[in-house]
Amino acid sequence: MASKLSLSLFMLVMSGCIVSYVSSQKTIHIVGDSLGWIAPKYTGFYHDWVKNRKFSVGDQLLFNYIPGLNTVVQVEKEDYDHCSMKNTLAEYFMGNTIFTLNKPGEYYFISSVGRHCEANQKLKITVTENNH
Repeated sequence: MASKLSLSLFMLVMSGCIVSYVSSQKTIHIVGDSLGWIAPKYTGFYHDWVKNRKFSVGDQLLFNYIPGLNTVVQVEKEDYDHCSMKNTLAEYFMGNTIFTLNKPGEYYFISSVGRHCEANQKLKITVTENNH
């Protein structure tokens, strides 16, 4: 009887660990999917890419791009709206950048290369505490 009780307790603890592990899994979002982080062919490309995605604290964005041909710049909303870099929060230029979403709120990213931002190579996402 003690053996069955120990086994039941062990199974209960393991089930809890598995549920905890599964619920703690975060998502890596590949920005632009197979096209990556590029000047888009149509102006709504990144807006459409965001539409059916949920972003949670702890998730990561993977920006795939070729160094020298693109950058990823995290900016505030005003800079996002005007394609400017007055208040740059972070800038990445070494290619294939992974960005961790570490708090809830809105995040804004642009490309600083040429007129890419004006061609709508920019990304706005909203991060929630937990969607998983």
